[in-house]
Amino acid sequence: MGIYIIDRFEDNIAVLESEDGSHIDVPIGELPAGIHEGDSLEKTESGFIFREDLTGERRERIKEKQKRLFRHRTEE
Repeated sequence: MGIYIIDRFEDNIAVLESEDGSHIDVPIGELPAGIHEGDSLEKTESGFIFREDLTGERRERIKEKQKRLFRHRTEE
């Protein structure tokens, strides 16, 4: 049904970003406990589930991009 990234929290609402860049607002009570900004969620027929595998992969890609960016800057 779709993969979403937690973009931010506003009061009791989580703002989720979809793969196409659109956003939806979801009450925090409808999401799994213990989630954080940047976590990946999958929407299923029964609600949202935390995707630890996708969250880890995404965070690793971001770390690698940051390393390349900062390495490039220090070489100049």
